[in-house]
Amino acid sequence: MSTPSSSNPTGAAGAPGPARGAEAGPDSGPETGGGPSRACCYTVNEGYLLPTLLSASQLRRNLPRALADVVVVCFGAATPLTAAAQGFCAREGIRFILAPVSLLVGAPMICARFFLCDLLDPRYREIVYLDGDTQVAGSLEPLVAHAVAPGEILAAPDPMAVMIDSPRGPWPARRAYFDRLGMPAARRTQYFNSGVLRFRRDDWEALSRECLALCLKHGSTFTFRDQDALNIVVGERHRPMSFRWNFPPFFLNFGAEVAIAPRVYHFMSNPRPWHGAFAPWGREWHQPYVAFLNDNPDLGRSMPSLGRLHGFKYAAQQRFKRLVEARQWGAPAVRHRIAAMEAAAVV
Repeated sequence: MSTPSSSNPTGAAGAPGPARGAEAGPDSGPETGGGPSRACCYTVNEGYLLPTLLSASQLRRNLPRALADVVVVCFGAATPLTAAAQGFCAREGIRFILAPVSLLVGAPMICARFFLCDLLDPRYREIVYLDGDTQVAGSLEPLVAHAVAPGEILAAPDPMAVMIDSPRGPWPARRAYFDRLGMPAARRTQYFNSGVLRFRRDDWEALSRECLALCLKHGSTFTFRDQDALNIVVGERHRPMSFRWNFPPFFLNFGAEVAIAPRVYHFMSNPRPWHGAFAPWGREWHQPYVAFLNDNPDLGRSMPSLGRLHGFKYAAQQRFKRLVEARQWGAPAVRHRIAAMEAAAVV
């Protein structure tokens, strides 16, 4: 990874108004300068700032500044922690927008991405969205620069899509759940993960309104609230992208990284690598959080933590899962399905 330049200071974004957030920068007026029409965006609250800022800084160092801006939208208030985050972003060339929680109009944080169009600078027309529980291990330039057709959304398969037709384990119950959602059987194997998305802003604005309405009306019946809504609303407009851009780290248990060559690792469930050097990622993926915290102690209050009991529990759980997943997910038939998904990816 290259060292980021200290140029490209952050500036204020968008038209003024009570619903818009304040962007870090030397002035408080609307954006008047030029810049990239592409942006890579995160939405976060104070509780997830540290892992998100690590991911954003990795992304910034791996992406040409002329190609895209990196934007962190934090929902919260002006506090010492958000001030520290703002200062970090200014140094790293990351745009930081502090938005009031009231903008979410009662929606949970998991739906915050549906408010991006209310906050982003109008010049951003092409967007990559990333969850904050990610690490960036290489350039996203091919994904960012990929031409998305009007109306289409790019997303990687959710791991569930690999196994959904299996006759045993949790999969019959998961199929029944998808049936209750009204999801066609053909779409079950196309079910995508919402942790990394590539889309056009014009499409996202209308899609966000529809997804948000669905979440607010039926969200309590969704197992994966925003993700289920997105899969229902997007439907046939989804185009698959490679696991390279949204790699589930448990795939490390059966060596899938060799063929996929991941650039974004998405830590989808607890424990996550900031909690400790658990299997399968070990110290390699835990150490960046430790180093980041040492370099930015004023952000330490946003470091999610585990109690000692949970630590022991997760250590045993992860060792057991490694043995089970290596056998189940490493089976030739499963590897073949993953390879077929990779072959079908548009980027």
